[in-house]
Amino acid sequence: MKKHLHLTALFILIALTGIAQSKSGSFNKGDNLFNIGVGIGSPFFGSGYTSSLPVNPSISYERGVTDAISVGGQLSYASSKYEGFNNTYSFKESAIYVSARGSYHFNQLLDLNPKFDLYGGASLGYVTVSISDNQGSFEGAASGLGFGLYAGSKYYLKPSTAIYAELGYQSLSLLNIGIAFKF
Repeated sequence: MKKHLHLTALFILIALTGIAQSKSGSFNKGDNLFNIGVGIGSPFFGSGYTSSLPVNPSISYERGVTDAISVGGQLSYASSKYEGFNNTYSFKESAIYVSARGSYHFNQLLDLNPKFDLYGGASLGYVTVSISDNQGSFEGAASGLGFGLYAGSKYYLKPSTAIYAELGYQSLSLLNIGIAFKF
């Protein structure tokens, strides 16, 4: 986990120090982005819990409405388990987050290298949580409004393929990393 965090921090640092080369940047009006990622570090589950999955999967779509603003949607999933009393009692919870998201892309403002896309944004959506224990004495579900704030960067390996990292209180993870496809 530490190794992943260090690599991601290095990736973000490199992205933030991109040399200026072009005002057009790697993000433009009309661009469509499909992101597939995984989340690490959940603000959602308490200490003592272990993740049922090694990471929290997430997909999102964004469309450029201007050269600097994108809007879209996101779907994320997370689950965890708590075991106690010499592993005789376990408690499971899972969550799904469906949201709208909007981002501001700083490429033109900062005159970034076109291989980089530096952005920040917010999400607002609906989260549903289900919980249960292994003894059948506790089971339930709840749902409500969810929100997120994030800063991220993409590095384009090819004109239509990028790797990305997003850091912040977003969906069900503190750090999301993945691959993005532009079409």
